[in-house]
Amino acid sequence: MNKLKRKDVLKYMNCKNLWLLFITLLIVCTLGGCGGSNIDKNITITKKPVKVAKINNKLKKESQKESKIRQEVKNYLQKNKLSGSVAIVRGNHILFNEGVGYADIDKKVLNQPSTTFPIGSITKSFVATSIMKLQEQGKLNIQDPISKYIPTFPDGKNINLYHFLTHTSGIQRLRWHPGDTTPLKLIQEIEKMGLKYPPGSRWDYLDTNYIVLGYVLEKVTGMDLNNFIQTNIFDKVPMKDSGFITPDHPVSYTSVGYLLNGDNYTPTKYLNTYALFGCGSIYSTALDVAQYDQALMNGRLTSKSILKQIITPSSKSTYGLGLYNDITNVYSVGVLGGWYTMHAYYPTDKTSIVVLLNERGNSINIKSIVSDIHQITESSHH
Repeated sequence: MNKLKRKDVLKYMNCKNLWLLFITLLIVCTLGGCGGSNIDKNITITKKPVKVAKINNKLKKESQKESKIRQEVKNYLQKNKLSGSVAIVRGNHILFNEGVGYADIDKKVLNQPSTTFPIGSITKSFVATSIMKLQEQGKLNIQDPISKYIPTFPDGKNINLYHFLTHTSGIQRLRWHPGDTTPLKLIQEIEKMGLKYPPGSRWDYLDTNYIVLGYVLEKVTGMDLNNFIQTNIFDKVPMKDSGFITPDHPVSYTSVGYLLNGDNYTPTKYLNTYALFGCGSIYSTALDVAQYDQALMNGRLTSKSILKQIITPSSKSTYGLGLYNDITNVYSVGVLGGWYTMHAYYPTDKTSIVVLLNERGNSINIKSIVSDIHQITESSHH
């Protein structure tokens, strides 16, 4: 009996020891697992600051590049004693947006990013884009003859809308005279003069072509041309600081334009607002025009196929539909009184450069200015 009890006791003790050993191993494994988890967490924690540091360094370098661009552009504008406003936009990012010189010399008002300028013939791009939006909507076709919209137009069956868009219509320059007028009266004046060249035979840049297109747009849509551009372009980009020069608001912009003759500045006191219909009636800021370029070139205003047509030159020049295309960039230039303007879009780096000057003279070459500014941004970009 004692022996049996002893065996039972030993058996009991062995079982108990095994159980304790099992519990101990379980605890060790559990603690080991937790320790492993802590180690993993520690590894993760040490990795995060490295990633953040790399991102911060990259952002710091980008910021330094942009600061360098801004300073170099500012130095360039001041060195050349320019007066106006300049905007540089790459994609959705504003690299530069500043005014330089005086918006009004007599009143000592400085040009600001918010200063508005008549943009002259840059307006034609907005009109051409509007016409192409109507084609996209099936409301017209640029291969339609002008006789479809203006039956009395001379040789109208042989001139199509495309000819007007590309300045190859062959029509003559409009002779301006003071006094009130309407788009219809302008068209009647153009009709009286007949053709200078056979349609499509040569390139002859005339504001008259876009006056005709503005009239056609109003006839097709039943809308005022300015209202159409406001609704379909300004509101969509958006261009919140842009508007129109009209007989009711002839000085709706905030800068004075100056013609330079040596050291003498002659202010532009009067613009014939009727002559601006369809070809030069828009005023804007440099940033608004740059935002328009980005919206147009990145497919926010038209389809890719329509955009391709807009930027494809005719066989007679480097001019497409409202825009020149010299392969490296797409651009247009505005000359109006004492204002001299240009916008250019560079596809390689998706950069828009807009220079709006409220001074014009023989010593100023706006194409060279835009090219120089792009070189500054390009060298800092790479």
